[in-house]
Amino acid sequence: MFIAANRIEVSEEEQQKMQQGFAHNAPNLKEFDGFLGFELWTEEDGALLAVSRWESKEAFEGYIHSDMFKQHHGGESGQKMQPRAKVTYYTGKVIS
Repeated sequence: MFIAANRIEVSEEEQQKMQQGFAHNAPNLKEFDGFLGFELWTEEDGALLAVSRWESKEAFEGYIHSDMFKQHHGGESGQKMQPRAKVTYYTGKVIS
């Protein structure tokens, strides 16, 4: 399994907009072969952690090279919010 974890630092006023955007866009990920799931976590300091799980790195790359990825990361109006983000990648297995 391939996991992409995107830690996003946003202001309080942008946090709700960001959460709504993820809730609106996440169901579309099911269209991609190899997509396993998506979770949105809120850290104690208010940062968001967007975690997507894929069968393989190749499946994830199919998404990040798609038009849908560009739409998801441009905002509904085409204007990007100005978050600070750091993506970390993992491989893993479900044990239990």
